Amino acid sequence: MKNKIIQFGTDGWRAKIAEDFTFANVQIVSQAFVNYLIASGIAGKGAAVGYDNRFESENFARTAAEICSGAGIKTYLSSVSLPSPALSYTVKDLNLAAGIMITASHNPPEWNGFKIKESFGGSSFPETTQAVEAQLSDKLGITPSSNNIEIINPIPRYLKKIASLVDLEMIKSHKLKVAVDPMHGSGAGLFKQLGLDIIEIRGNRDPLFGGVNPEPLPVNLEDSISFTKNLALKYSSELCACIVLDGDADRIAAIDGSGTFINTHNIFELLLRHLVVHRKMTGNVVKTFNMSSLIDKLCRQYNRRLDVTPIGFKYIAAKMLKEDILLGGEESGGMGIKGFIPERDGLLAGLMLMELMAYEKMTLGQILAEIMQEHGYYSYSRSDIHTAKGREIVDGLKNNPPVEFAGKKIIKIETLDGLKFCFDDDSWILFRASGTEPLLRIYAEARSAEEVALLLGDWEKLWKS
Repeated sequence: MKNKIIQFGTDGWRAKIAEDFTFANVQIVSQAFVNYLIASGIAGKGAAVGYDNRFESENFARTAAEICSGAGIKTYLSSVSLPSPALSYTVKDLNLAAGIMITASHNPPEWNGFKIKESFGGSSFPETTQAVEAQLSDKLGITPSSNNIEIINPIPRYLKKIASLVDLEMIKSHKLKVAVDPMHGSGAGLFKQLGLDIIEIRGNRDPLFGGVNPEPLPVNLEDSISFTKNLALKYSSELCACIVLDGDADRIAAIDGSGTFINTHNIFELLLRHLVVHRKMTGNVVKTFNMSSLIDKLCRQYNRRLDVTPIGFKYIAAKMLKEDILLGGEESGGMGIKGFIPERDGLLAGLMLMELMAYEKMTLGQILAEIMQEHGYYSYSRSDIHTAKGREIVDGLKNNPPVEFAGKKIIKIETLDGLKFCFDDDSWILFRASGTEPLLRIYAEARSAEEVALLLGDWEKLWKS
C-alpha cells in the first residue's frame, strides 16, 4: 500500500519535524530510495548521506544510512554537517549511485527534508523522485544496520575542488573586508577553512536560526545589514561586502558596504559579468522563469544564448549536463557555475563575487551601478502569501486574466511555470504556487522600486477583495 504522507515536491520531501518528518517516516522513505537503487541495478555503487544544522538532522541522517546499510548497500555517512553541494560533490567524486541530504534548505526551523542527489552530483530529476515515490509503502521491510556504514568527512575534498576554481591568492592579496553570514547553517566556517581573512557572523549552530527562516531575504537580514554598514564605516578605505548563505549553503545573496541588499538577480548579473569579462569563459546561460529581464540584455551584449526554464534548479542541471553552460541560476539564489558539478553552490558563488571585487577594485554596489547605467535600472521584490489555495488562485487568473494590471496594459501572458503578465517596459508580475510550502509566491520586476510596490500592491488589493 502506497504511503500517502510522503510526497516529493520541487526539491525533495519536506515536512514538519515530529509531525510528518519522523524517524519512522525517514526509514520508510529511505527504504523507497533503497528499493529504487536496487530496481535500477545501481545499488552496488553505494550511497552517501549528509545533513545540515537543523534539529536532529545528524540523527535523521544516521537513520537513513542505517536503512541503506541494512539493505547491504555500502554507505558513506558524513561525520559533520555540510552544505548540500558538498554532499552532491561527494556522490560524483566517489562515483556513487546517489546520495541523501537531510535538509529543508531555507524552510522555517520546524521543517526538515530529504533530498536525493543523483550520480552526476546534482538534484534528482522528476522521473527519479517519481520512481522513488512508486516504491513507498506503509511498512518497513528492512532491518536497520551499521555494518556497511563508513564514516567520512567530505569537507576537505569539497573545499579542494572549490579552491581549484578560483584565485584564492588574488582574493587574499587585495584589501577586501568581507563578512560572511551563514545564517547559523552548515556553511559556517568554510570560508575560513580556505584561509580567507573574513569576519563570520551567525556562525554558531542554532536549530531555531535566530528566530527567522534561514533564507537570505532582507526581512531576515536586518542585523547583518547593520553589521556590514558598520564594517564599511570602520574600514572606510576598504572594499566591504557581506556574503549571505542559506541554511544548507547552496544559495546566496549579498550585502554591499553601503548596506544595500544585493538580490539574487543582481548576483547573477555580477557573476555573468565576471565570468565573461574577467575570466573569459565560454558557454551559454540559463535562467529560471522568475529571473530578471536585465539578464536578457547582458546575454545579448555578451553574445550568449539564453535559455529560460521552469522554476527549480533540476531544470538548469539538465541543461548543464547536456550543453556548454557557463552560468545557470534561479531567483531563490541557487547559482551553478561551469567547471563544477551541475549544482548550485553558495560558497563558490561567494568566492567569485570576492574575486570580482578584487579584479575591478570596486564594491558590488558600484559594479552593479555601472551595469544599470548602461542597460537601465531594474528593481525587484516578492510577496509570499500563506495559503493552501495557491494553485486554485493561479488557475482562476489563467481562466479569466485581466486586460490591465496596476494601470499597465498587459502585452503578453506567459505560462511556462505559473502565470506571468508582461508589460511594454520590460516589467512583469508572476503568480506561482510554491512546490514545497503552502504559499502563493508573487514575483514582480519593474524599472523602479515604486513601480514594483504598485504591482505588488495591486495584487494585495485583489487578494483582500
